[in-house]
Amino acid sequence: MKKKLTLSVVLLLAIFMLAACSSGKGQEGQNDGKDTSGMNVAFKAPERVEAGQKLEYSVTIEKDGQPVRDANVIVHLEMAEMDHGENGFRGKMESPGIYKGQAVLPMGGDWIAYVNVKANGVETTRQFAFKAEGDMMLPEELKKAGLNEDGSIQNPDF
Repeated sequence: MKKKLTLSVVLLLAIFMLAACSSGKGQEGQNDGKDTSGMNVAFKAPERVEAGQKLEYSVTIEKDGQPVRDANVIVHLEMAEMDHGENGFRGKMESPGIYKGQAVLPMGGDWIAYVNVKANGVETTRQFAFKAEGDMMLPEELKKAGLNEDGSIQNPDF
């Protein structure tokens, strides 16, 4: 009986480890489908988001199975439990339905991406959780990265 229990625990741990290590695609989120806009919005952060690094984020938008072109996409990045002012980017269409932008986060922790999409007279906002690693950037690092002392972006264009 004890061997079966030990084997079960080891097997369960192996399954969890495989699931955690198998993605390799970055931190992705899909909308829950409760929105009435009919748009499917997905947000993708890099697999490893580190404070102080300028990284590229991606938003994919579809409606009725087709990529949405020429949308106005604005992504606001906010820390889940702390205010760092305005941070984020205006997404630029890289290919039909795929919008990308870059941002620098001032510290590690739990973050939320609020993705606002306006296309063909329809507007929707979705939120996606992701994690960042690292300590709070020092004041000189913030300035060098184009961030204010509170971690907000200098001169946002959104």
